Amino acid sequence: MMRDITIAYIGGGSKAWARKFMQDLALDGDLCGEVRLYDIDLPAAERNRVIGNKIQASSKARSRFTYMVSGRLEEALRGADFVLISILPDTFAEMRSDVHAPEAYGVWQSVGDTVGPGGVLRALRTVPTYEKFAEAIRECCPDAWVINLTNPMSICVKTLYRIFPEIKVFGCCHEVFHTQDFLCCVLKEMTGLEAERRDIYTDASGINHFTWITEARYRGTDLMELMPAFMDRYFESGYYEHGPADQWERDTFAYGNRVKMDLLRRYGALAAAGDRHLAEFVDRSWYLKDPGTVRKWHFGLTPEEAKAIFDTMCGNVRAFIPELY
Repeated sequence: MMRDITIAYIGGGSKAWARKFMQDLALDGDLCGEVRLYDIDLPAAERNRVIGNKIQASSKARSRFTYMVSGRLEEALRGADFVLISILPDTFAEMRSDVHAPEAYGVWQSVGDTVGPGGVLRALRTVPTYEKFAEAIRECCPDAWVINLTNPMSICVKTLYRIFPEIKVFGCCHEVFHTQDFLCCVLKEMTGLEAERRDIYTDASGINHFTWITEARYRGTDLMELMPAFMDRYFESGYYEHGPADQWERDTFAYGNRVKMDLLRRYGALAAAGDRHLAEFVDRSWYLKDPGTVRKWHFGLTPEEAKAIFDTMCGNVRAFIPELY
């Protein structure tokens, strides 16, 4: 029997995360109910309402959800069982400034949304908004589980708890999943065995974008024991779990995992985020001294045309419901 739930999605006009969430939700045969999309960009939320309902109408959908747009935050939250928060604080103009303004002072950032000057500036804009979110959740759905996807993750979650200490909230990111994909590749390269991400057991700890794996196993195989030989083979060339090793030269979000492997050599634990995030948490002379150093480590800086890149991150909706296109 399906469980009927109400989900409030703050930032429901998202061009990437909302649509990926819609696809995941459609494939869960144990849930049904209503998803309320709230976004200050109302037309974007309206577009996602149409897409969400068409995803649900697909023959591949196993759940039964109805998507609707809420014009007010409180309307979306009232009585919700779950709240997802996935917003872009302000606009891409501010994001561009966060990332690139510090370059005038010799500070290079590969992402600029969590730590460093970019992370600080983004936090200053985000915290007041999250204070309002916490107050609204306390008023409208105090028992709801809240899942935060917005960066800087730790500061956003801390703000929600500071305003509403009884809130039930956790931050969520996909970095460990990518590292499990990476470990599947390590397993295949070193043993010939093939596995799926869900088959990889990991013990992870740390903070968002600087998470560490201290134990990783596939059935009886200790994957951490495979890493030294794997690094001997691939450290210089790099290795990308989602494509060719040199994809970072063409794809802003790709990387060669050389930072990940270097940190493993330094500390004996496997860093679980992508190289672009990891590089910002350590001494900048290691990986972010200048653009030449960045290229040496096989990852990229976020370019000035970031908005155009992010506008294309709409998830693989075409594959799920080709009739939309």
